Amino acid sequence: MSETTVARVKSERMRTLACSTFALLFLGLIYAFSMFAAPMSAAFELEKGAIGLTFNIMMIAFCIGAVVGSQVERRIGVKGAIVIAAVLFFAGFAGTGLLAKGSIAVVYLCYGVLGGLGVGMGYNTIVSTTNLWFPDKVGFSSGVLMMGFGLGSLILGTLSVNLVPLFGLGTVFVGVGAAGGVVAVAAAFMLRRPPENIVALMAPEQAVGAAASGGATDERFLLKTPILYLFWIWAVIVVATGLATIGNCAANAQLVGLDAAFATLLVGLVSTCNGLARVVVGMIYDRTNVKVTMFVDGAVAAVACACIIGAFATGTPALYIAGALCCGFAYGGEPVVASAFARQRYGSAKYPLNLSIINTSIIYGSLLSMAAQAAAGGADSPLAVFTILGVLSVVALVDVLPFSKKWNADLRANGAGAAALPAKDA
Repeated sequence: MSETTVARVKSERMRTLACSTFALLFLGLIYAFSMFAAPMSAAFELEKGAIGLTFNIMMIAFCIGAVVGSQVERRIGVKGAIVIAAVLFFAGFAGTGLLAKGSIAVVYLCYGVLGGLGVGMGYNTIVSTTNLWFPDKVGFSSGVLMMGFGLGSLILGTLSVNLVPLFGLGTVFVGVGAAGGVVAVAAAFMLRRPPENIVALMAPEQAVGAAASGGATDERFLLKTPILYLFWIWAVIVVATGLATIGNCAANAQLVGLDAAFATLLVGLVSTCNGLARVVVGMIYDRTNVKVTMFVDGAVAAVACACIIGAFATGTPALYIAGALCCGFAYGGEPVVASAFARQRYGSAKYPLNLSIINTSIIYGSLLSMAAQAAAGGADSPLAVFTILGVLSVVALVDVLPFSKKWNADLRANGAGAAALPAKDA
């Protein structure tokens, strides 16, 4: 291909990445739930405990929406899938704002189910489409996309909460739904799949190696590949640790002696680490490999648990701050690894479906987090909760060893040697 063609593709894919990141910034607003929970309780006259379940419902709906979205995209294309996601996103926020007063069922249905489904569909379609433009930098593109998604709650969530005293929560929610829907529809008309020769054009060494070896990726249905389950063990534990921290960050910070104002600020700082981690982990992935990246991210999760355990055992606020920030970082790194792993391990042919299935680790992670809290006697016993999660984080680190062995064995079985993959993966 000519240099002008390469330059044109590079330009278009950067525009695609920017557009997708901006759209995910708005879709990520649904993760501002911890900021909205207290205003929702006051404005809608609902119990805080009942509202808390909304987050878990939303996480499950998100994963279901991702799987459904992959099939919708296959049938009607990228544009149609994102437009449907935009409608669901609007219905979720606007429905909550207009109808939720006095009804927790409406909150569950609108914010939890409709909002979660819409964000899951939009997220999966946008991420899977955009990453196909970056066969040579899948970690980088995944990291930038996840950063936008993660920072949505911090940037736009903070702005939205500050508008509540001026306009009321109901009006703000309608505005959030409308803004997110419009941005998603705009993205739908701008996004398209890359040319079929994108790998040969932007990563010729991969194309040549794959052709010579018969293909380095595994085109089998991923649920039939044992390595997926080894990956899930790691991912579920990292997700559970992150959710246990994010869902109770402000309350736990106050338990170790931090004042309410700083506890609220810490929630924002954790979200910042979450967003920044997505770029950092993506860069680590591109420079090393999936095995190293999993170990590094898992190690951060283990350090996070150790710091939080130390904070509650000794009453040291600084340890809790360090642990919460590390938890945010580890949680932010997991979806980057999942996205890049899906693309590299299983190829591009069924990438949207494979990505959605791999990301069901969020459901299992949410359930594991809830199970850890139940075993510890509830979220009001954070020392016991994080002792359990700390032990599990060591399991996640140990799991990287059999994962690495299986990864190497699968590459050999698929005929992928040094010619088929970069030296870092050979």
